[in-house]
Amino acid sequence: MTGRLQPGSEFAGFRVQRRLGVGGMSEVYLVLGRGHDRLEALKILDREASRSPQLRNKFRMEAAVAARLSHPNIVSVHEHGEFDHQLWMSMHYVDGYSAARLVARGQIALEVSRVARIVAEVAKGLDYAHGQGVVHRDVKPANILISTEQFDGYEQVLLSDWGIARLLDDSTPLAAGGTVLASIQYAAPELLRGGVLSAQTDVYSLGATLVELLTGRTPFPLATPLAITAAHLTAEPPAVTRRRRSLPRGLDAVVARALAKDPADRFRSCVELGDAVAAAVSAGVEPAERPRLPGVPEPPPRRSPFARSRWLKFS
Repeated sequence: MTGRLQPGSEFAGFRVQRRLGVGGMSEVYLVLGRGHDRLEALKILDREASRSPQLRNKFRMEAAVAARLSHPNIVSVHEHGEFDHQLWMSMHYVDGYSAARLVARGQIALEVSRVARIVAEVAKGLDYAHGQGVVHRDVKPANILISTEQFDGYEQVLLSDWGIARLLDDSTPLAAGGTVLASIQYAAPELLRGGVLSAQTDVYSLGATLVELLTGRTPFPLATPLAITAAHLTAEPPAVTRRRRSLPRGLDAVVARALAKDPADRFRSCVELGDAVAAAVSAGVEPAERPRLPGVPEPPPRRSPFARSRWLKFS
């Protein structure tokens, strides 16, 4: 690792306050910014990872992509560089917790209106990124940060971790050597097959995130990566009202469209998905007793499963 930085020490001109967390190849610290008293999060690629050209390029890509995005629902990158042979980036500090931690705390079932708002806020950030030519590729509860500070009377919701984001016109292969860099519990079929990505790739992952926030489980909570992959490619999307009977019935249709196998059958944008969730929630009646609700989409047409998929390894 970096050799854990101690409070009061300096790195690249930043004064360390405390360590916020540690990942597989980096550490994140709360720091005072260079030349000012603003608190920032400083992400540092560890020394072992710094020896790998591939990981260095991945870190640089994350910094470069995130630095070009400026939106209230995206964790912004302020600066990035290299110090003592280690890459770093300084980011907006979010005093809060991830949506994954919220689920893990056992606070599911989350209030449905809160789920709708979280999804709507993330959707705005994603649609902005898509307008800038960037697809996130790894939307999941762990990458959704919820600030304890309120914004206009509401908790602030931000999307983080653009480490495997891609430019929409990037033709670099997505699955090198059969390895898919993604969290497969939320991965769209075209991503798992190494196909062409679009905004609808993130629509799918946001739909998978919606399922977990509503029910406490991922869409396909199976035992092995291969089984999860097969389910994304061929299985029908789950009916969330079967997992949680108090949910408005219209949410089943929303999930079915968001998790459609064919990108063309999904919502045209993430905000459109968020609006459909809000419509289903506002209709909010007892399940199984009402006709289809206005504003809630029909499920996509049933299609034949993909006939073939190649063997994949997962990192």
